[in-house]
Amino acid sequence: MRALWPFARRSLLGRRGRTALLVAAVALAASLVVAVTSGLRTAQASLDAAVARAMGATDARVVHRYAQPFDAALLDEVRTWPQVERAAGRLLASITLQHDKPAFTEEAAARKSTVRCRGVDPAEDAFFREVEIAEGRRIEGAREVVLDPQTAVALAAKPGDTLRIVRFGKPVEVRVVGIYKRPELGALQRPLIEIDLATLADVSKRSGQLTGISVALAEGTDVEAWSAAQAERVKDPMIVEPAERVRTGLDKQVAASQLSTLIATMIAFLSCAAIVATGMTTAVLEELREMGIARAIGATRAQLFGAQLLSGSVIGLGGGLLGVPIGIALVAILAWWFRDTIQGGAAFDAAGAALAVGGATLSGVLGSLFPAVRAARISPLEALAIRAREPRGRAVLLAIGAALGCIAIWAAGLLPSDRNTRFWMYVFGGLPLIHVAWFLLSVPITMAVGRAAGPLLERVLRLPRGLLSGSVARMPWRLGFTAGALMVAVSILVSTRSNGDAIIRDLRERVRFADGFVFCTSGLSRDEQARVAALPGVAEALPVGYLPLKLAGEQVFGVEGMGPSNVVCVGFEPRPFLAMNRLDWLQGSPETAIPRLEQGDAILVAPEFLVARNMGVGSRIRLGSGANEAEFEIVGVVTAGGLDIATQTFGMRQIYMEQAVSCVFMDFNAVERHFDTRDAYIMQLRLDAGLSEADEKKLESAVPDAVPGAVFSSGRAIRGFVEEIGGKVLAITGAVALAALALAAIGVGSVVAAGISARTREFGVLRAIGGSNGTVARLVLGETAVMAIAAMVSGSALGLQLAWMGVSLYRDFAGLRLAWVFPTWSLLVGGLVVITVALLAAAPAIVRLCRKPARELLASA
Repeated sequence: MRALWPFARRSLLGRRGRTALLVAAVALAASLVVAVTSGLRTAQASLDAAVARAMGATDARVVHRYAQPFDAALLDEVRTWPQVERAAGRLLASITLQHDKPAFTEEAAARKSTVRCRGVDPAEDAFFREVEIAEGRRIEGAREVVLDPQTAVALAAKPGDTLRIVRFGKPVEVRVVGIYKRPELGALQRPLIEIDLATLADVSKRSGQLTGISVALAEGTDVEAWSAAQAERVKDPMIVEPAERVRTGLDKQVAASQLSTLIATMIAFLSCAAIVATGMTTAVLEELREMGIARAIGATRAQLFGAQLLSGSVIGLGGGLLGVPIGIALVAILAWWFRDTIQGGAAFDAAGAALAVGGATLSGVLGSLFPAVRAARISPLEALAIRAREPRGRAVLLAIGAALGCIAIWAAGLLPSDRNTRFWMYVFGGLPLIHVAWFLLSVPITMAVGRAAGPLLERVLRLPRGLLSGSVARMPWRLGFTAGALMVAVSILVSTRSNGDAIIRDLRERVRFADGFVFCTSGLSRDEQARVAALPGVAEALPVGYLPLKLAGEQVFGVEGMGPSNVVCVGFEPRPFLAMNRLDWLQGSPETAIPRLEQGDAILVAPEFLVARNMGVGSRIRLGSGANEAEFEIVGVVTAGGLDIATQTFGMRQIYMEQAVSCVFMDFNAVERHFDTRDAYIMQLRLDAGLSEADEKKLESAVPDAVPGAVFSSGRAIRGFVEEIGGKVLAITGAVALAALALAAIGVGSVVAAGISARTREFGVLRAIGGSNGTVARLVLGETAVMAIAAMVSGSALGLQLAWMGVSLYRDFAGLRLAWVFPTWSLLVGGLVVITVALLAAAPAIVRLCRKPARELLASA
């Protein structure tokens, strides 16, 4: 080591400006890794929080099929089940609250309201977050309540007020500690408050009983498979079911974001390696003449080889240590900028920071390996004449062949049938190989861009004809590798935006449902349906009927003779209904089901039929009672994620499903023919495009005027939740990708500056034979523009390939069938950022170059 240090020190300190530029390039590359890993971890945490705020953190539930209380001892048993991280009991009951001293009211009389109440465990409520607090705080102790807005208005109560629970015997006083957010549904909505479980059990005389158990599972657990497996542990009518966040598929978006973070981390590491390798290659090419002289006076090949590795490791370690705080600062700035969305602040990824430092050091060693081998193999005479050597076309062809070979190996890694094998082969084999492939292809791409765009850039920059294109042709490897280093950052932007757009499109489609709803508990006749459809702002009105029917013959759910045998028949018009609502088909398909539904003797059923009695497509059941009984064939098993969110948000599940165990979907004409009714209880509305919130308020007032007793509720709040999860999180990941692109462009600018330092003799000769400072500056700007354009071409191709692979991985591991999206606007913005930042990063070196006279340039070389 001692024998190597003098050579390494000479390499590092002999040209301190170049060394500083290389350390800066490595630091920016390392900060790229930290920014991408911590930034995406922050976006992922924001996505988790947004889903939890809307749907709670519950993965699965244990409930009684008929909503009856059960022994609380089951909770302790559930906590011992495999993969269970946390479990909390829930108790539903009705209580009467009285406010003796209501505020904000003129009358002094006490206010009283009977409400549905959910008992929660204060120790677990903050984790499961089944409601989002609008004012005050969550329940933390005994005799505390959180009110819904409806109850708060009815009792004229606010946080800090004391209420009394009216019962036989001595009343119990409770304190209001919060009010939670809940969309208003009007007359149909039942009040639902939260109270600590012990107090509710006492006042409702249900000590030792629960009505539900909320379960949070270990990360990575397949909730649906787990629920099916644990169902054998409980006896009917107890069931284990996935929570709404799983049924709607929102958990898949979370899984997809975690997968994205892992892949983006690997890509960021490869970007770091590319920038470091390019910088080290540039440095060694500058020193080959000096190495030739050192060989001539007795230096051994091993000394030159080891000195280059030592220099690379020092530059890599120093840059990595500097890059970590830069990356953290960048993520902190982004978290501050998006502080309204990222309420939890920035999430620091320690593994990403360690990867940045270790990766930068390793990249420094690996980046210097090729130059070190070349330094050790070169003869003194060849080193002294290195600048006069013309690039070999054969070497470029070999690079193309090697790149195609890497792509072929990557493609072979897609052949194994096991998805886990494919994944790990891709992450640790295919992913690096396709980066190496496009890194090598950057050389011929740069040459092609130089030939195609060189003449145009020469005219724009007023350069002598052939100067720029000739310069690119003489340095295809240096310029191509520099473009390759920038290419990786471009690919991050393209792949991130492509997959992000695809995920958000899938999320929006998954919860697709109506723009608005009209409810009427007494039903809507055809005349009333027509009046609703004719209201201003309503583009389309779709009636939906809810009819309780009995299952004739075999008991489908529960034990024969025990439990309700009702189902809710949802009457609908198949084609417009499926156009307005998203249904996930567990069995069957719209193409085959719709014609059969319209024939009037077929139905769609919920998954409970499939789970309880294995009744799926092709099975037949009888519905109705007495003379109105009819037999129907099941033509599809479906779930409706958007409707699940709507029913939970608006409280419809309690309204329509308390006396039924499942539902079936039937064509409205068939409902009328078999059961002599066509009344609708809900109308789903498609509103005019661009309808404002004020216009929706007017529609809300117009509905009860047109149909007394009917209530309008907008789907805007639920769509706002989807946009919050989608648009803002996508904005965060896009900002991270653009910041990473800017960091990489600045890092490449440092490499360009180091390249300028290595070509001082060339520029001195150009100045000595009559070239002006402006000519030299415009030549370097033209070369930088060629590299940026080449990086955009190769980076876009690599990014789209990564995005296509991401679509495949999301299908395999998150169950998402995503579309392959071409991010046109992101690519245009990214191209502008790449070219602008690269030119600005190279500007200081160009200014210093122009300030030096030709004699100084020749002497410094």
